[in-house]
Amino acid sequence: MEGTHRDAGKDAIANFNEGFNCAESVAKALCEALGLDVKCAVKAATPFGGGVGGRGYLCGAVTGAVIALGLCKGRGAEEEDRRVCTKIARRFVDDFLNEFSTVLCRDILGVDLTTPEGSKKHKEYLRDEKCCPVIIFAANKMHDLINSLE
Repeated sequence: MEGTHRDAGKDAIANFNEGFNCAESVAKALCEALGLDVKCAVKAATPFGGGVGGRGYLCGAVTGAVIALGLCKGRGAEEEDRRVCTKIARRFVDDFLNEFSTVLCRDILGVDLTTPEGSKKHKEYLRDEKCCPVIIFAANKMHDLINSLE
């Protein structure tokens, strides 16, 4: 794995600005920083943007971070220990909740992305105002948590 010199949050925002959704952006940045399969992670993250299919459920940045965690520390067989991965995931969610008070996309944004009004507000200003700080936090926090194990 690469060292902590990588700014996963900055890379995630660059991905987001290139057109990747929130989940893809975080998963891609983390996998690049950790030397993991980027293409597979981005594909796995695609349907999670906007809180699972744009429905506002679990924040895509959270999902993208957890996808990268699973690729890095998840188990490949039933007999392998999952405790380290689970512990990191719990810590990540706790830290995310402490920072944003929710893991729900719709609560973070304050709009329903499935409505024309919500979609318009997201494009006009919520993307930069709400999504970017969440993406930066998720990528940097997960990167730090994974690297703290090394």
